[in-house]
Amino acid sequence: MDRITAVIIVRDEADRLPACLASLRAAVDQIAVLDTGSTDGTRDLLARLAADPDQVPPLEWAARPFDDFSSSRTAALALVETPFWLWIDADERLSADLAAEIADRRRRDELGEHDLWLVRRENRVLGRIMRARSLSGQTVARLGRTGRIRLSGDPVHEGLVPVDPDATVGRLVAPLEHEALTAIRPYLRKIDLYTTLEARAGRSRYGWRQPLHLVATPPAAFWREYVWRGCWRDGRAGLAWAALGAWSTLLRSWKVLRARR
Repeated sequence: MDRITAVIIVRDEADRLPACLASLRAAVDQIAVLDTGSTDGTRDLLARLAADPDQVPPLEWAARPFDDFSSSRTAALALVETPFWLWIDADERLSADLAAEIADRRRRDELGEHDLWLVRRENRVLGRIMRARSLSGQTVARLGRTGRIRLSGDPVHEGLVPVDPDATVGRLVAPLEHEALTAIRPYLRKIDLYTTLEARAGRSRYGWRQPLHLVATPPAAFWREYVWRGCWRDGRAGLAWAALGAWSTLLRSWKVLRARR
């Protein structure tokens, strides 16, 4: 069977990390974790698990100061020595069906049929599995062959892309479970970090029109998410998601404008 290493980057994830790690047991052979500056006990947890001879799968970890997500994940990939690797975040879990599907494909020697595998992500917001189109139909690239896929290089929303344009892409059926939003306050801190990184990258096509973009885009972003993409179907969770998306748009545009001035 082709061996798999699960790759995770973390910061202050002592509460959520155990559930993520537990979901990997039936699917992967090793776990590689990169800590980017935890102060909440995450490093103590990682040290304890790495030293435990009964830890399944075996866990290896390293530490590195955070600069952006792509650079951090690239550093984590340096720990991988297996033919395949699986990208997972601390706020995600392999569903029992997805872990079983990966294990079954390995037993039948099917994993090597493709260089990159896509996974359907099931997003949960404030405890609710979302039905809005932008969240219910989300597909992410997360499992691939070492040396045949690479990170896209985006400092925030990085992704996986094949190195070879002729590489083949497969699709896994069972869902990856994602706790997209569990509480408002920590999510606001996440938005602050993401928008800072995006502004630092100079992500704007608007030039002198940036002040207009600052005013017009947030309400448009709310309407698009809440009405057009159907967040209204998800009640309080959908309203919170659309409102936070609009706030993120406003904050990012403001930071880009402030940086230019």
